[in-house]
Amino acid sequence: MTRTLFLLLACGLWTAPREATLRGEVVDAATGKPLPCRITIRGADGKFHFAKSASPDGSAVEYRKQAFKQSVEFHVTLSAHPFTVALPPGKVTVTVQRGKEYIPETQTVDVGDQGAAITVRLRRWINMADRGWFSGDTHVHRMPDQLPNLQLAEDLNVALPLTSWVTEAHTSPGSANKAGAAVPNDAKVTEIDPTHVFYSRNTEYEIFSVNKKRHTLGALFILNHKTLFEEGVPPVGPIVKKAREEGALLELDKHNWPWSMMLAPVFNVDLYELANNHMWETEFAFRDFGSPAPDYMNIEKDGSG
Repeated sequence: MTRTLFLLLACGLWTAPREATLRGEVVDAATGKPLPCRITIRGADGKFHFAKSASPDGSAVEYRKQAFKQSVEFHVTLSAHPFTVALPPGKVTVTVQRGKEYIPETQTVDVGDQGAAITVRLRRWINMADRGWFSGDTHVHRMPDQLPNLQLAEDLNVALPLTSWVTEAHTSPGSANKAGAAVPNDAKVTEIDPTHVFYSRNTEYEIFSVNKKRHTLGALFILNHKTLFEEGVPPVGPIVKKAREEGALLELDKHNWPWSMMLAPVFNVDLYELANNHMWETEFAFRDFGSPAPDYMNIEKDGSG
């Protein structure tokens, strides 16, 4: 193989794949003001490509996740600056989103050998802040260093990142943290701008195993606490007491898991998730409640459940 490649190079028969540059900007359709956003780019080669900020003052955070075959999240969150992306010439699909208050926009661009340029204009259909409502997310599995970029791109006003996360019973969130980064040493509110903030000390106990054996119990969040918790669960009573003393909010998650019937009265929950963080740009993936739905509920189903 090495010899063949050498001969091809020597004879001038091998050339690197062609690349072109797509340049673009995203603006508010009504005001023309540059917008931070989420952008997904799929090239003529069928692959996802990741934009970069074209400004030295800009930022771009890549996200590459795939759960099931159709559950794919390959995108970039961009600051409010122009962007560039290198990709093969051909037809390119660009999808731009900004939170829930703008209508997503998809454009197909024919990128030639000399590149191309686009301007994407996002239309806002509602302004909830003008009506006194602000967005928040208590189930954030992204670390604080990314949030200044992410929250502006998604127009998320308040975030409570789960900087401590443990999945083993009786295990300390401090010593067995699964959050993917070091736990912040401080507990404070960080102001990104006057309408976007996050608080950096929040803990999720999501118990999947007991004594190293698979045994799902339940999930609970402790939000806005002040000290780094070293206590594992169960029992939950002591950590609930400590959380209350620190002024924390308590949230119930995974409502069909075995602990749910116990957590509701013991926890005296403040918050109840209507939808958790498993939101993918795909078909509906979870087709039951974890347990089969009883017939008397008359749940409407399609052919695949």
